[in-house]
Amino acid sequence: MKKQEQISKNSNILQQNDHMRNLENLELTIHSISRPFPSILRVRGKINTNQPDLWEKPNLAVRLELSYATHSARISRVYTIRSFNRDTHEVEIDLIEHEDESPAMKWVHSAEVGSTIQIIGPRPHFFPNFEEKKHVLMFADETALPAIYSILLHWQDEISADIFIDSSEPNILSYFPSHKMVRMHLLQRERPDQAGKMGLLLKAAYQFHHTDHITVWAACERNEARAIRKFFLDEKLMDKKDVMVTGYWNLGVSSTILDQVRLEYYQKHLDAGKTLESFDDLDMLV
Repeated sequence: MKKQEQISKNSNILQQNDHMRNLENLELTIHSISRPFPSILRVRGKINTNQPDLWEKPNLAVRLELSYATHSARISRVYTIRSFNRDTHEVEIDLIEHEDESPAMKWVHSAEVGSTIQIIGPRPHFFPNFEEKKHVLMFADETALPAIYSILLHWQDEISADIFIDSSEPNILSYFPSHKMVRMHLLQRERPDQAGKMGLLLKAAYQFHHTDHITVWAACERNEARAIRKFFLDEKLMDKKDVMVTGYWNLGVSSTILDQVRLEYYQKHLDAGKTLESFDDLDMLV
């Protein structure tokens, strides 16, 4: 089977009931494209959803169907909704700009106000365990900025937190809303191309020796995410419900290859009689 045919075959599982439950297939009409920070492109657009309640939750992911926009083979990418305006049905999606012309970069660099793109979502991703009012530790690189932002929009005022951001942007902490009980920490890299190579988030995690009353949330490069999870689960013996960690990207591996491996792994997961709820992306070896 040709590689492209295999990718198309694997992509079909994204249309199956297990994956599409409670998701909408919508058209997003672009209203503006801006650059709030040198490395960030922000797309604001309108969706015609009949279920606005679905879109008001924190840390929602959508799949952008880039193939329709770039006239290429079937390609899609997952991004986090930064915000949703219930009155206007506008969503904001932030993309970290890269030097290489990936499918997402080709799309956003050619997109114009008034153009459209198909999106599938929203899929709720995890957020910190607020149930026991524990101190929250959050670790994130630039790819997780929209997730942190949306979680902070829904923050409970009585919850304390330390949030560590790995970024090359010196003013990136102004990206976030402020909360009295939340302390923000910038772990600044010298250059954008050092992303995922410095281990800054893992080093920040190592400083926490006492974990009796904390809960952890992290989203970053997959290898660093896996190391953070291992530290808190295996070394600090924390409860799994208090260690919510995911990897958004993989150093040295293109998103196209990562998505293909993820689809193959998800298919094996389904073939074993399992469902999306028990799918753990970090268990997948790349």
